[in-house]
Amino acid sequence: MTKLDRVCEAITRRIESGALREGVRLPSEEQLAVQHRVSVGTIQKSLGRLENSGLVTREHGRGTFVTGSRVRTSDVSYLRFRDARGQEMPNFIHLRSVKRIKRRGPWSDFLGAESTYVRIERRISVGDKLDLHSAFWLREAEFARLNGTDKRALEKNLRVLLGQKLSLPTLRVDQWIRFERLPQAIARALGLGKDQLGFVMEMRGYTLRDRPLYYQRVCAGPFSRNLEIVR
Repeated sequence: MTKLDRVCEAITRRIESGALREGVRLPSEEQLAVQHRVSVGTIQKSLGRLENSGLVTREHGRGTFVTGSRVRTSDVSYLRFRDARGQEMPNFIHLRSVKRIKRRGPWSDFLGAESTYVRIERRISVGDKLDLHSAFWLREAEFARLNGTDKRALEKNLRVLLGQKLSLPTLRVDQWIRFERLPQAIARALGLGKDQLGFVMEMRGYTLRDRPLYYQRVCAGPFSRNLEIVR
């Protein structure tokens, strides 16, 4: 690892951990050079790279500041339903459960071999016409850093929550869509018959340094509403 890479990695890790929060001013270039035992020129190049990534902003005469949750995100796709007139249908989110689990599955394959994960299950009512079942997996350590987030917060946008509270923005999402027989528990929650085919969408979110952040699965029964994948 080069000196430039090492400095960028160290500052990024401090932003990831929450040690450097949004709005915090970094030490001067001279002070950073002493801290990291590199030249001022290396610090300037490092801060330039971090600014290009959206992690910091440099203001002439004022210094370098952490942008935190305002980091520039890539275009992230999400589900949007429209009615017969083409109007967007509102979503109403209801928290079903928050459970710590040790069971392995696609979430552990993506998030890594952690001992425990937290699964947040929610029901999303789309315009009171269609119900979706959402399961959202996080590493337990990151959920713990949310510090006792209440039900109301968990019924909002979880990606935004992670960005605001932990400075872990979603920078990229992989998505897969398929139709398959839904697990019995999910089919029952959606009021569907046994072995009925359903819509399944998997999402894998990445954060800083392309690190896996969350795994999400959204399921639904057959629907006639127009579905739009928005970028």
